[in-house]
Amino acid sequence: MMPLNLRIRSHKIAIILMASLLINVLAIKSTYSQQNCQNVQTSIQSIDETGGRQFSGTSVDSLPDSPFKNYATTISQHVRAKIDGMAQCHGDLKSSPEVKLFFVYRRLVTSVSPPIEGPFNLERTQSNDTRYLDSPWVKLTFSRSPRLVVRAVFLWSERQFLLDQALMSGIRASPTNPMVPIDQPMFEQFVKDYTDSVLVVPSQARPAAQASISKRLPPEILWLFRHAFQSTRIPFSRHAKSALVSVLERGASGYTELTKALIDQFFASETTEIRYESALDLKDIFTLDRYRVNRLH
Repeated sequence: MMPLNLRIRSHKIAIILMASLLINVLAIKSTYSQQNCQNVQTSIQSIDETGGRQFSGTSVDSLPDSPFKNYATTISQHVRAKIDGMAQCHGDLKSSPEVKLFFVYRRLVTSVSPPIEGPFNLERTQSNDTRYLDSPWVKLTFSRSPRLVVRAVFLWSERQFLLDQALMSGIRASPTNPMVPIDQPMFEQFVKDYTDSVLVVPSQARPAAQASISKRLPPEILWLFRHAFQSTRIPFSRHAKSALVSVLERGASGYTELTKALIDQFFASETTEIRYESALDLKDIFTLDRYRVNRLH
């Protein structure tokens, strides 16, 4: 019979060998999963519909620093993480996933009429298992056969920012689709109407003036003008444009989180088609207070 100390030593050696083998197996499995993720082919395109800078590539690093770049960076990374997770969980994919992301900058006011680009439309993938998300912020198609294909348009729409805020503040409005830019002459006409009807009247007459002009101005423009600095010492259009910059800066984080919530909800669902028309429709999947802008000054 083998001495006790030799038996203990042989058991220790066996345990060490088994642990080493297990570590090697896990390492190989981990490497295989990482290689699956690296096969994702992502194409990213940035489009300024008013003729600004266009960009195509696999990242948004070359875009100028701005809330739009931060948005595009965060959302593209979020989508990639979703697709990477799917590639790991479905090792039976016969070809690499194809991911095409379009980030569209849609300005409130344009001096180019009609806009050089847009409105940008997303072409649906043709497949029996295609799923689709349609909303003012994200348009996304997804199919698995014969290969995993994801195509998405993310709209950074200044006008949509304002309409969302107007709706959350209680202003009633019917969704306008698409929320295309307003040409400069029309915007100046809105400014003149608001200045003449509200800003230059006595303060006691302003409530009635506000009620009257609300029937003539688009709700998103009315919300912007009401939150701009109420003064005519300099042209009111400058106050309005300054207020727009402020709402974009303050609302950018919420706009990004809203978009991520839509992406998460879509990938977690098996519904063939999901549609949203208004920010108020999102109460069940997103906390609107995270996006609400109450003050600009």
